[in-house]
Amino acid sequence: MRKHEGNASHTQQTSLKRQWCFTVATIVFLTLLCANFATAVSLLPHSSTTTAYETPSTLDARAILPPDVRKGSHHTVLDEVVPFRHTYRYRITSPYGQFEAYGGEMLKIRIQEIQAIATMDEEVNHIQSVAAGAKHAILSPFKFVMGLFTEPAETLLAVPKGMWHMATRIGEMAVGERGSLEDPENAELLGFSSVKRQVANHFGVDAYSSNRLLQKKLDSLSWAGYAGDAAIRFATLPIGGPAGAVLTGTSFSTTVGELLRDHTPEELRHLNRNKLEIMKLDDSLIEAFLQHPWYSPRHETVLVQALFEMNIVKNRKTFFKVASSARFEEEALFFQRMAEMLLSYHQNVKPFAEIVAIDDRLLMGLTRDQTLVGMLPSEYLSWRAELAEAAETVATWASTKEVKTVELWLTGKPTPRAHRNLLAKGITVRQGAMDYLTFHRLANASDL
Repeated sequence: MRKHEGNASHTQQTSLKRQWCFTVATIVFLTLLCANFATAVSLLPHSSTTTAYETPSTLDARAILPPDVRKGSHHTVLDEVVPFRHTYRYRITSPYGQFEAYGGEMLKIRIQEIQAIATMDEEVNHIQSVAAGAKHAILSPFKFVMGLFTEPAETLLAVPKGMWHMATRIGEMAVGERGSLEDPENAELLGFSSVKRQVANHFGVDAYSSNRLLQKKLDSLSWAGYAGDAAIRFATLPIGGPAGAVLTGTSFSTTVGELLRDHTPEELRHLNRNKLEIMKLDDSLIEAFLQHPWYSPRHETVLVQALFEMNIVKNRKTFFKVASSARFEEEALFFQRMAEMLLSYHQNVKPFAEIVAIDDRLLMGLTRDQTLVGMLPSEYLSWRAELAEAAETVATWASTKEVKTVELWLTGKPTPRAHRNLLAKGITVRQGAMDYLTFHRLANASDL
């Protein structure tokens, strides 16, 4: 009996050992299998898309900005570049204070404005008394106009040299509501704003800029020019052309510069309205765009002129429908830049046949040879959920419309992951697009 029990116990122990060995062998086998599978996956081509999205992180300005942009004679961009919404926030120090810029395009504009402020300071220092004299002479535009009726002789004697012929423009201004970045109507009536636009044009800055310090400097210099002082000779001032224009030196930039310099905001809106009507926009859409709070006269004029010059392109009204959704100044600038890039591609690479809005929000141009082109004025593109969704939407749309090629023209550069995943979706990326479009002006896209 005891012998039988001993044999049973031995048999049970043997069975347990076998089970334990089998379990260990199974674990080892599965571990090796997983390791081999992971190795095999790592060796697969990197063109496969991934759902692992990138989280925007703080960047170093020294690594992403050219040396001349990062630091100049009057400015320094701080090293820390912080993600903000779909772009990045830059901080700029200068002898005139600290400035912020959201996005690479606004950064370039702020740097240009700082340089203009520095140059204007040299002019303003020796003419401040003249500027003060001009303002003191008329005291205020309203009192000046009232003085013409109550004490005409004394009022005329108080007018500084060069001012009277501008004051006679009273009554020429079109009726319209002015935006927060525009001079008041009385300054326009007396001609001061006309001088200010000329000064802004010479320094290559926007007369309607939201930069308060720039506005103060423009006003100081313009008062002296308004008074007709000989110390101000506009022909000898530095000429910067239209503020921040992409197509510098082209007929487009010349046209835009002259429009902004020579016309009041009301006149610009009248001209822009006529062009929008020619492009067959509905009245409601025209008013929604022209009265949009974030589009200054400059934003409106540049954008309208860019689309207007694409006169053989169909469905341009689609661009204005989407552009009217801008929620702040940087988005207005975003759409303006996009329009300029589309025009440059249309004129210098190959012509568009139509403007399309994929999924009612993604603006792209479609060429005659069925190339779908998107313009993205953004300095850094990471693989985020929004980009993945947009890429999928574009790829699906292109497949249903028999599009041959899909291109994304990016002013900056994508991350390696974003680049791989876009290519996997059939989207070719052209980075550094702004410089390419501005300076090369290719007749076709054969070099892509």
